[in-house]
Amino acid sequence: MLQSVLYNQRNNKPTIAAIPALGERKEIYESLAENLKEFQLLAIDLPGHNDEASKDFSIETYIEELKRLLAELSISEVHLIGNSIGAWIIQHFYKNFPEIVLSITLLDGGHYFIGDYSDGEDEEIELPAVEKLEDLQRAIQEQAEAMDMPAFMKEKFTAYLLGNFINRDGVYVHHSDAVAVNALSKAVTKTNYCLKEESGVPLLLLLADKEKDESESEKRVAFRLSQSEAIIEVIPKSHHLLPITNPAYVSVHFKELVMSLKQ
Repeated sequence: MLQSVLYNQRNNKPTIAAIPALGERKEIYESLAENLKEFQLLAIDLPGHNDEASKDFSIETYIEELKRLLAELSISEVHLIGNSIGAWIIQHFYKNFPEIVLSITLLDGGHYFIGDYSDGEDEEIELPAVEKLEDLQRAIQEQAEAMDMPAFMKEKFTAYLLGNFINRDGVYVHHSDAVAVNALSKAVTKTNYCLKEESGVPLLLLLADKEKDESESEKRVAFRLSQSEAIIEVIPKSHHLLPITNPAYVSVHFKELVMSLKQ
């Protein structure tokens, strides 16, 4: 069974299924759920993340397990949200189970095939480990302070990042399995999970305006060619982990997308 949390739980509410970025936890969606009280939000950990013990890290198995989880929770229709690698995964889910998907929201990812922009080298991702808690706290605080966010969001972001580490034998190690992180990273580099034809449901692409490389405009143009009906918005003063760094903006655009379904 996939590790998940259901925010704003109530039977008569429409449901969002949300997948985090690589190396992140399902709890990254807590702030977004607070901004979307009209929906119940099911956030699901990636395999091998959040100290989860799975040894099968394939995206194909993951989406099958996600479909089973939805069935067990008696959820027959969902809005899909994915951040970074999650944006590629939800497109693959939609390709396989289009009949239960109401809309797709890509958060700073999923709008290009990574293999077209990678150098082809399979460098291993190394996960951080820190011996002293004060060093970990200082590094996280410095990262948060360097980001353009309100003070209360910096506090939430700092607390979330600190929760990404587990004290194991006196060393603070990252919550995710290095083999899982590398397997998932290589999967989206080698396989194009992007929708190649026009989506049959409303599709929203929200992009952060920070830390973009010079190929970003090219990626957007290519995305528009395959998804001419998609809504594309760049969120001002935003960062890659949009669900926790810019939840208010994400919620506004998502609600507008859902309203379009009613028109």
